[in-house]
Amino acid sequence: MKRQPDKKIYLYGRLSHEDELQGDSNSIINQRKILTKYAEENGFTPYEFIYDDGFSGADFERPAFSEMIEEVEAGNVSTVIVKDMSRFGRDYLKVGFYTEILFSEKDVRLIAVNDNVDTGRGENDFTPMMNLFNEWFVKNTSKKIRAVWQAKGKSGERLAVVPPYGYRKDPDNPKQLVIDEESAANVRRIFRLSVEGYGPAQIARLLNDEHILNPSGYKYEHGIVKKARPCKDPYFWNTTTVHKILDAPEYLGLTINFKTWSKSYKDNRPRLNPPEKQLVFEDTHPAIIDLETWDIVRSMRQHKRRAPRYGKSGLFSGVAYCADCGNKLYFHTRSIKNKWGTRYEGSYSCSEYRKDVQYQGKRQCTCHFIRESQLEQLVLEELRDLLRYIPKHEKQFARVVMDRSAQEYKRETAAKKRTAEKHRRRIAELDTLIERLYVDNVSGKITDERYEKMSGKFEAEQEELTNILASLETEIAAEESQAVNVDRFLSVVRRYTEIEELTPAIVHEFIDRIIVHEPEQARGDRRQKVEIIYNNIGAVDRLALKGLGA
Repeated sequence: MKRQPDKKIYLYGRLSHEDELQGDSNSIINQRKILTKYAEENGFTPYEFIYDDGFSGADFERPAFSEMIEEVEAGNVSTVIVKDMSRFGRDYLKVGFYTEILFSEKDVRLIAVNDNVDTGRGENDFTPMMNLFNEWFVKNTSKKIRAVWQAKGKSGERLAVVPPYGYRKDPDNPKQLVIDEESAANVRRIFRLSVEGYGPAQIARLLNDEHILNPSGYKYEHGIVKKARPCKDPYFWNTTTVHKILDAPEYLGLTINFKTWSKSYKDNRPRLNPPEKQLVFEDTHPAIIDLETWDIVRSMRQHKRRAPRYGKSGLFSGVAYCADCGNKLYFHTRSIKNKWGTRYEGSYSCSEYRKDVQYQGKRQCTCHFIRESQLEQLVLEELRDLLRYIPKHEKQFARVVMDRSAQEYKRETAAKKRTAEKHRRRIAELDTLIERLYVDNVSGKITDERYEKMSGKFEAEQEELTNILASLETEIAAEESQAVNVDRFLSVVRRYTEIEELTPAIVHEFIDRIIVHEPEQARGDRRQKVEIIYNNIGAVDRLALKGLGA
C-alpha cells in the first residue's frame, strides 16, 4: 500500500493514569521518540504527532483521537502509526471497527511499531488476539482498581478527588481536607442568607451582582484542582450551584462515600446510589457549618416559600398547618387602598379548603382563616415569655418538658399498641374465616360465586389492616427510640436575650409547626385556638411555666 499524495500521516500517542504507574516506557515523550524515529527511517514524512494524555484505552471520546477519526472519515488520512495496538485502544469491538472496517473503507494504513502490525503488508492473524488481550488487560485493571476503591471507601478514606468548595487538600497530607478560609466565608454567607429567608435564585443573583468567583472559577484561579479548565464565565452563579452547596453534608465535617456507581469499565457513566448503599463517616475534616444552622436550612428548604404576586412572602409558610385535615395553610395577600396609598395584608387559610374540592356535596375542610399579624403577635408573645423564663429556670423547664413528654409518650404509645393488638387479632380472625369459606366451598355448602365474593371482601379488609398495622409498628418503634432533646432547644434559647421582631430564621430555629384551629364564636367574640410545636421539645404548657415563675 503506497502513500497517497496530499494526505496526512498521523503519529498517535496515548497515556492513561494507569500507564503512568508503570514508569517511563509508555510516557508521551517515549512514544514520540519511537514514532518519529520509525517515521523518518521509513519515509513517512511529513507527519503530525498528536496525543491524548490521561485517557483510558476503553474511552474513545478522546480529543486528539476524535480529531484524527474525523479526518479519516473525510478521506484526508493515508497512514496512522502507533507504538502498539494498546495505544490505539483497549476495546476489542471498537478497535476492530476502526481498523478492519473504517480504515479499510478509507484506504488508511495502520502501523503498530512494537506489535509488528502493518496493514500495508496484509492482515496479521495475531492482531485480533492482541486486541482481545488489550481489552482483557483493561478489564482486569478495572477490577483491581474497583477493589482498591472499595477498600478505601469502606475504611473512611475520602474517595472524591476534587475537594468541596470551601476546602482544599492539606499540603502535608493530601488525603485530609482543611478549610480554605476565603471560599469558606462564601459558604457560610450562602447558608446565612438561606437562614434569613433568601431562596437559591435570590442568593445566586446577589453573588452575581457582587462579582464573586463561582466554585469552578475559584478552584481554577487558585490552583486547587490540577489540570482544571477555565470556565466560560468564572463569575456566573446559577441556582443549581447554590442548591448543591446548601445540600452538601460535607460542610458538617462528614465524608460520604459511594454516592455513585458505574456498571462497568465500558459504561462508566455515574449513577446515583440509594442512601442505604452510601457510607457516611463523621468528623473526618473540620466543619464549616454548625448543626443548628444546617437543621434550620433543611427545615426551610423542605417548606419552600413562594412569594405572592404582591407584597412579601408569608412568615409562617410551610410551618402553619390545619388542625382538622392536617394540610398546610396557604398564605395570601389582599390590597387595601386608602388616601395614604396601598398596603398589603397577609393571611392564612386551609389549602384543602381553598382547592374547593367537593366531597358528597360538601367541602372537605373549613377555612381556618387567620391574619398573619394576629399569628405573628401570638407567636412573638409566647417566644418572649420563654426567653424571660428559661434563662432563670433552666432545670425546672427541662423537668416540666421531660415529665410532660414522658406522660404523652406513655399515653400515645399505649393507645397505638392497643390499636395494633386489635388489628392483629382481627387479621388472625380473618385468616380463620377465609379458611372456613374454602372448606365450605369445597364441600359444596356455598357456591363458587358466593365464595369469590366473600373471600374477596375478607382479603381486602385483611390487606388494609396489614398496611395499617405496619404503619403503627413503625411509629411505635420510632417513638420508643426517640428522646426529647431539651439541650438542643436550650442552646437555641441561649443565643437570644430578646426578640424584637420575628424573622424566617427565628421561626424555623424555634418552631417545628403551628397548628391552627377553626375559630369559634362565643357571645359575639371570635376565639381561635393556636398550638405551637417547638423543635426538639414539642408543645409547651404556658400555664405550667407561669406557675413556676414565668
